[in-house]
Amino acid sequence: MKLLGLIGAVLHWLLFGILSLDNRGEGGTGDGAGAGDGAGAGAGAGAGAGSTPPVITAESLSGVQGDAFRNLLPAEIKDKPYVKDINGFGDLVKKLDGAQTLLGQRVLPDANTPPEKWSEFHSKFRPESADKYELGDAEGLSADYVAKSGGIIKILRNVLFEAGASPHQAKVILPSILKTLATAEGEYTKQMEDKFSQLTKEVFGDNKDAIIANGKQYLAAHLPESVKPFLEGFDEKQLTVVLAATDALAKKFTGEDPFRVKTGAGAPGAGAETKETLVAQMQKIMQDPSWSDPFKDRVKHKELSDQMEVIRGKLKKIQAGQ
Repeated sequence: MKLLGLIGAVLHWLLFGILSLDNRGEGGTGDGAGAGDGAGAGAGAGAGAGSTPPVITAESLSGVQGDAFRNLLPAEIKDKPYVKDINGFGDLVKKLDGAQTLLGQRVLPDANTPPEKWSEFHSKFRPESADKYELGDAEGLSADYVAKSGGIIKILRNVLFEAGASPHQAKVILPSILKTLATAEGEYTKQMEDKFSQLTKEVFGDNKDAIIANGKQYLAAHLPESVKPFLEGFDEKQLTVVLAATDALAKKFTGEDPFRVKTGAGAPGAGAETKETLVAQMQKIMQDPSWSDPFKDRVKHKELSDQMEVIRGKLKKIQAGQ
Protein backbone atom coordinates (compact mmCIF):
# COMPACT_ATOMS: atom_id res chain seq x y z
CA MET A 1 0.00 0.00 0.00
CA LYS A 2 2.97 2.35 0.54
CA LEU A 3 3.91 1.82 -3.09
CA LEU A 4 0.45 2.81 -4.31
CA GLY A 5 0.51 5.92 -2.14
CA LEU A 6 3.93 6.82 -3.51
CA ILE A 7 2.77 6.43 -7.09
CA GLY A 8 -0.30 8.53 -6.33
CA ALA A 9 1.94 11.29 -5.03
CA VAL A 10 4.06 11.06 -8.17
CA LEU A 11 0.98 11.40 -10.39
CA HIS A 12 -0.08 14.45 -8.44
CA TRP A 13 3.30 16.06 -8.96
CA LEU A 14 3.30 15.19 -12.66
CA LEU A 15 -0.09 16.68 -13.35
CA PHE A 16 0.83 19.77 -11.43
CA GLY A 17 4.12 20.08 -13.28
CA ILE A 18 2.59 19.58 -16.74
CA LEU A 19 -0.16 22.06 -15.98
CA SER A 20 2.51 24.53 -14.94
CA LEU A 21 4.32 23.96 -18.23
CA ASP A 22 1.11 24.52 -20.21
CA ASN A 23 0.25 27.65 -18.21
CA ARG A 24 3.74 29.02 -18.79
CA GLY A 25 3.18 28.52 -22.51
CA GLU A 26 -0.17 30.35 -22.44
CA GLY A 27 1.25 33.25 -20.47
CA GLY A 28 4.13 33.58 -22.91
CA THR A 29 1.70 34.07 -25.76
CA GLY A 30 -0.16 36.81 -23.83
CA ASP A 31 3.11 38.57 -23.00
CA GLY A 32 4.07 38.59 -26.67
CA ALA A 33 0.77 40.05 -27.69
CA GLY A 34 1.08 42.78 -25.08
CA ALA A 35 4.47 43.77 -26.44
CA GLY A 36 2.79 44.70 -29.78
CA ASP A 37 0.54 47.50 -28.51
CA GLY A 38 -1.35 48.55 -25.39
CA ALA A 39 -4.73 47.32 -26.54
CA GLY A 40 -3.30 43.98 -27.41
CA ALA A 41 -1.66 43.86 -24.02
CA GLY A 42 -4.97 44.57 -22.30
CA ALA A 43 -6.82 42.06 -24.37
CA GLY A 44 -4.11 39.53 -23.82
CA ALA A 45 -4.15 40.11 -20.09
CA GLY A 46 -7.91 39.92 -19.97
CA ALA A 47 -8.02 36.75 -22.03
CA GLY A 48 -5.28 35.15 -19.91
CA ALA A 49 -7.06 35.97 -16.67
CA GLY A 50 -10.41 34.62 -17.76
CA SER A 51 -9.41 31.52 -19.77
CA THR A 52 -9.96 27.89 -18.49
CA PRO A 53 -6.99 25.52 -17.90
CA PRO A 54 -6.10 23.40 -20.91
CA VAL A 55 -7.37 19.82 -21.04
CA ILE A 56 -4.72 17.18 -20.16
CA THR A 57 -4.69 14.44 -22.78
CA ALA A 58 -2.64 11.29 -23.36
CA GLU A 59 -0.89 13.07 -26.19
CA SER A 60 0.08 16.02 -24.02
CA LEU A 61 1.30 13.74 -21.23
CA SER A 62 3.28 11.66 -23.69
CA GLY A 63 4.94 14.75 -25.06
CA VAL A 64 7.25 14.97 -22.05
CA GLN A 65 9.93 12.25 -22.21
CA GLY A 66 13.24 11.19 -20.70
CA ASP A 67 15.03 13.54 -18.34
CA ALA A 68 12.37 16.21 -18.87
CA PHE A 69 9.76 13.80 -17.55
CA ARG A 70 11.90 12.56 -14.65
CA ASN A 71 12.69 16.13 -13.64
CA LEU A 72 8.98 16.62 -13.00
CA LEU A 73 9.13 13.97 -10.26
CA PRO A 74 9.67 14.94 -6.61
CA ALA A 75 13.36 15.21 -5.69
CA GLU A 76 13.11 12.38 -3.14
CA ILE A 77 11.74 10.04 -5.83
CA LYS A 78 13.46 10.85 -9.11
CA ASP A 79 16.83 9.47 -7.95
CA LYS A 80 15.41 6.09 -6.92
CA PRO A 81 16.91 3.14 -8.88
CA TYR A 82 13.55 1.99 -10.23
CA VAL A 83 12.91 5.43 -11.79
CA LYS A 84 15.79 5.12 -14.27
CA ASP A 85 13.68 3.11 -16.73
CA ILE A 86 10.66 5.45 -16.47
CA ASN A 87 10.93 7.65 -19.57
CA GLY A 88 7.39 8.91 -19.76
CA PHE A 89 3.86 8.77 -18.46
CA GLY A 90 3.23 5.40 -20.14
CA ASP A 91 6.12 3.81 -18.29
CA LEU A 92 4.82 5.19 -15.02
CA VAL A 93 1.38 3.70 -15.62
CA LYS A 94 2.98 0.30 -16.39
CA LYS A 95 4.86 0.50 -13.08
CA LEU A 96 1.58 1.20 -11.32
CA ASP A 97 -0.12 -1.76 -13.01
CA GLY A 98 2.77 -4.11 -12.20
CA ALA A 99 2.77 -3.03 -8.57
CA GLN A 100 -0.96 -3.62 -8.31
CA THR A 101 -0.58 -7.07 -9.88
CA LEU A 102 2.15 -8.05 -7.40
CA LEU A 103 0.06 -6.86 -4.46
CA GLY A 104 -2.73 -9.15 -5.61
CA GLN A 105 -0.54 -12.24 -5.81
CA ARG A 106 -0.10 -14.79 -3.00
CA VAL A 107 3.45 -14.38 -1.68
CA LEU A 108 3.75 -17.61 0.36
CA PRO A 109 2.42 -21.10 -0.46
CA ASP A 110 -0.44 -22.44 1.61
CA ALA A 111 -2.32 -25.70 2.16
CA ASN A 112 -3.76 -25.56 -1.36
CA THR A 113 -0.43 -25.03 -3.11
CA PRO A 114 0.52 -27.99 -5.38
CA PRO A 115 3.81 -29.85 -4.69
CA GLU A 116 5.59 -28.44 -7.74
CA LYS A 117 4.91 -24.90 -6.51
CA TRP A 118 6.22 -25.80 -3.08
CA SER A 119 9.37 -27.19 -4.71
CA GLU A 120 9.76 -23.99 -6.69
CA PHE A 121 9.36 -21.96 -3.50
CA HIS A 122 11.90 -24.07 -1.58
CA SER A 123 14.42 -23.86 -4.41
CA LYS A 124 14.82 -20.19 -3.63
CA PHE A 125 16.13 -20.95 -0.13
CA ARG A 126 17.71 -24.39 0.14
CA PRO A 127 21.30 -25.03 -1.08
CA GLU A 128 22.10 -26.84 -4.32
CA SER A 129 22.69 -30.16 -2.50
CA ALA A 130 22.15 -31.66 0.97
CA ASP A 131 25.87 -31.84 1.79
CA LYS A 132 26.08 -28.05 1.64
CA TYR A 133 24.26 -27.72 4.98
CA GLU A 134 26.64 -26.67 7.74
CA LEU A 135 26.46 -28.19 11.22
CA GLY A 136 26.19 -24.86 12.98
CA ASP A 137 26.94 -24.26 16.66
CA ALA A 138 28.01 -27.66 18.04
CA GLU A 139 29.08 -26.29 21.42
CA GLY A 140 28.66 -28.96 24.07
CA LEU A 141 29.28 -31.82 21.63
CA SER A 142 32.68 -33.52 21.65
CA ALA A 143 34.61 -33.88 18.42
CA ASP A 144 34.51 -37.67 18.87
CA TYR A 145 30.72 -37.67 19.16
CA VAL A 146 30.34 -35.50 16.05
CA ALA A 147 32.74 -37.79 14.16
CA LYS A 148 30.88 -40.98 15.09
CA SER A 149 27.56 -39.31 14.23
CA GLY A 150 28.50 -38.84 10.57
CA GLY A 151 25.87 -41.31 9.37
CA ILE A 152 23.12 -39.63 11.39
CA ILE A 153 24.17 -36.18 10.19
CA LYS A 154 24.00 -37.36 6.57
CA ILE A 155 20.47 -38.68 7.09
CA LEU A 156 19.39 -35.45 8.77
CA ARG A 157 20.84 -33.36 5.95
CA ASN A 158 18.90 -35.36 3.36
CA VAL A 159 15.69 -34.94 5.36
CA LEU A 160 16.25 -31.19 5.67
CA PHE A 161 16.92 -30.94 1.93
CA GLU A 162 13.69 -32.80 1.08
CA ALA A 163 11.82 -30.50 3.45
CA GLY A 164 13.31 -27.44 1.71
CA ALA A 165 15.06 -26.07 4.78
CA SER A 166 17.26 -23.02 4.36
CA PRO A 167 20.94 -23.06 5.43
CA HIS A 168 20.02 -20.85 8.38
CA GLN A 169 17.38 -23.33 9.54
CA ALA A 170 19.83 -26.23 9.16
CA LYS A 171 22.37 -24.49 11.41
CA VAL A 172 19.74 -24.42 14.15
CA ILE A 173 18.13 -27.83 13.59
CA LEU A 174 21.22 -30.04 13.09
CA PRO A 175 23.08 -29.25 16.34
CA SER A 176 19.81 -29.21 18.28
CA ILE A 177 18.96 -32.78 17.20
CA LEU A 178 22.51 -34.01 17.84
CA LYS A 179 22.51 -32.50 21.35
CA THR A 180 19.16 -34.15 22.08
CA LEU A 181 20.51 -37.53 20.91
CA ALA A 182 23.72 -37.09 22.90
CA THR A 183 21.74 -36.32 26.07
CA ALA A 184 19.50 -39.37 25.55
CA GLU A 185 22.50 -41.63 24.92
CA GLY A 186 24.25 -40.29 28.02
CA GLU A 187 21.20 -40.99 30.19
CA TYR A 188 20.86 -44.50 28.75
CA THR A 189 24.56 -45.23 29.32
CA LYS A 190 24.29 -44.08 32.94
CA GLN A 191 21.27 -46.32 33.51
CA MET A 192 23.13 -49.31 32.07
CA GLU A 193 26.22 -48.53 34.17
CA ASP A 194 24.05 -48.37 37.31
CA LYS A 195 22.46 -51.72 36.44
CA PHE A 196 25.87 -53.26 35.77
CA SER A 197 27.21 -51.97 39.09
CA GLN A 198 24.26 -53.58 40.84
CA LEU A 199 24.82 -56.86 38.98
CA THR A 200 28.54 -56.81 39.83
CA LYS A 201 27.71 -56.30 43.50
CA GLU A 202 25.25 -59.22 43.44
CA VAL A 203 27.65 -61.58 41.64
CA PHE A 204 30.96 -60.66 43.27
CA GLY A 205 30.09 -59.03 46.56
CA ASP A 206 33.31 -58.20 48.39
CA ASN A 207 35.32 -61.07 46.90
CA LYS A 208 35.49 -60.05 43.28
CA ASP A 209 38.98 -61.34 42.46
CA ALA A 210 38.49 -64.72 44.14
CA ILE A 211 35.09 -65.26 42.56
CA ILE A 212 36.36 -64.37 39.10
CA ALA A 213 39.21 -66.84 39.51
CA ASN A 214 36.82 -69.59 40.70
CA GLY A 215 34.40 -68.72 37.93
CA LYS A 216 37.04 -69.04 35.23
CA GLN A 217 38.11 -72.41 36.62
CA TYR A 218 34.52 -73.59 36.72
CA LEU A 219 33.86 -72.51 33.14
CA ALA A 220 37.14 -74.02 31.95
CA ALA A 221 36.16 -77.35 33.51
CA HIS A 222 32.78 -77.51 31.81
CA LEU A 223 33.08 -75.68 28.51
CA PRO A 224 34.15 -77.41 25.28
CA GLU A 225 37.80 -77.00 24.37
CA SER A 226 36.86 -74.94 21.32
CA VAL A 227 35.18 -72.34 23.51
CA LYS A 228 37.78 -72.00 26.29
CA PRO A 229 40.20 -69.71 24.36
CA PHE A 230 37.50 -67.07 24.05
CA LEU A 231 37.24 -66.71 27.84
CA GLU A 232 40.50 -64.78 27.96
CA GLY A 233 39.12 -62.25 25.50
CA PHE A 234 36.10 -61.39 27.66
CA ASP A 235 36.08 -57.94 29.21
CA GLU A 236 34.76 -57.35 32.71
CA LYS A 237 31.16 -56.82 31.63
CA GLN A 238 31.07 -59.88 29.39
CA LEU A 239 32.64 -62.08 32.06
CA THR A 240 30.29 -60.76 34.73
CA VAL A 241 27.24 -61.58 32.61
CA VAL A 242 28.52 -65.10 31.83
CA LEU A 243 29.37 -65.79 35.48
CA ALA A 244 26.01 -64.45 36.65
CA ALA A 245 24.19 -66.71 34.16
CA THR A 246 26.31 -69.74 35.06
CA ASP A 247 25.88 -69.11 38.77
CA ALA A 248 22.09 -68.92 38.40
CA LEU A 249 21.92 -72.10 36.30
CA ALA A 250 24.18 -74.03 38.66
CA LYS A 251 22.11 -73.07 41.68
CA LYS A 252 18.88 -73.94 39.90
CA PHE A 253 19.83 -77.34 38.51
CA THR A 254 22.56 -78.60 40.89
CA GLY A 255 21.88 -76.70 44.09
CA GLU A 256 25.54 -75.67 44.26
CA ASP A 257 27.22 -72.31 44.61
CA PRO A 258 30.07 -72.85 42.14
CA PHE A 259 32.10 -69.66 42.63
CA ARG A 260 32.13 -69.10 46.39
CA VAL A 261 33.94 -72.14 47.80
CA LYS A 262 35.85 -71.15 50.95
CA THR A 263 39.59 -71.75 50.91
CA GLY A 264 42.46 -71.08 53.33
CA ALA A 265 41.75 -69.85 56.87
CA GLY A 266 38.29 -70.62 58.08
CA ALA A 267 37.89 -73.68 55.83
CA PRO A 268 36.20 -76.69 57.44
CA GLY A 269 38.37 -79.37 59.08
CA ALA A 270 39.37 -82.54 57.28
CA GLY A 271 36.59 -85.07 57.00
CA ALA A 272 33.80 -82.61 57.84
CA GLU A 273 30.95 -82.56 55.35
CA THR A 274 29.83 -79.03 54.81
CA LYS A 275 28.23 -77.18 51.97
CA GLU A 276 31.66 -76.24 50.68
CA THR A 277 33.08 -79.76 50.74
CA LEU A 278 30.01 -81.18 49.08
CA VAL A 279 30.18 -78.58 46.36
CA ALA A 280 33.85 -79.43 45.84
CA GLN A 281 32.90 -83.08 45.41
CA MET A 282 30.26 -82.16 42.83
CA GLN A 283 32.77 -80.05 40.94
CA LYS A 284 35.22 -82.96 40.85
CA ILE A 285 32.55 -85.27 39.46
CA MET A 286 31.59 -82.76 36.78
CA GLN A 287 35.22 -82.50 35.68
CA ASP A 288 35.25 -86.22 34.84
CA PRO A 289 34.86 -86.76 31.04
CA SER A 290 32.48 -89.65 31.72
CA TRP A 291 30.08 -87.23 33.40
CA SER A 292 29.86 -84.79 30.54
CA ASP A 293 29.77 -87.55 27.90
CA PRO A 294 27.49 -90.43 28.96
CA PHE A 295 28.34 -92.37 25.80
CA LYS A 296 32.05 -92.43 26.60
CA ASP A 297 31.65 -94.86 29.50
CA ARG A 298 28.09 -95.72 30.40
CA VAL A 299 29.03 -97.66 33.53
CA LYS A 300 31.25 -94.87 34.87
CA HIS A 301 28.64 -92.27 34.01
CA LYS A 302 26.03 -94.24 36.00
CA GLU A 303 28.36 -94.40 39.02
CA LEU A 304 29.05 -90.70 38.86
CA SER A 305 25.33 -89.94 38.53
CA ASP A 306 24.59 -92.01 41.64
CA GLN A 307 27.33 -90.24 43.55
CA MET A 308 25.96 -86.88 42.43
CA GLU A 309 22.47 -87.77 43.66
CA VAL A 310 23.85 -88.72 47.10
CA ILE A 311 25.82 -85.50 47.34
CA ARG A 312 22.80 -83.45 46.28
CA GLY A 313 20.72 -85.09 49.00
CA LYS A 314 23.32 -84.21 51.64
CA LEU A 315 23.56 -80.65 50.29
CA LYS A 316 19.81 -80.16 50.49
CA LYS A 317 19.82 -81.29 54.13
CA ILE A 318 22.59 -78.80 54.97
CA GLN A 319 20.78 -76.00 53.18
CA ALA A 320 17.59 -76.92 55.05
CA GLY A 321 19.49 -76.70 58.36
CA GLN A 322 19.16 -80.39 59.21
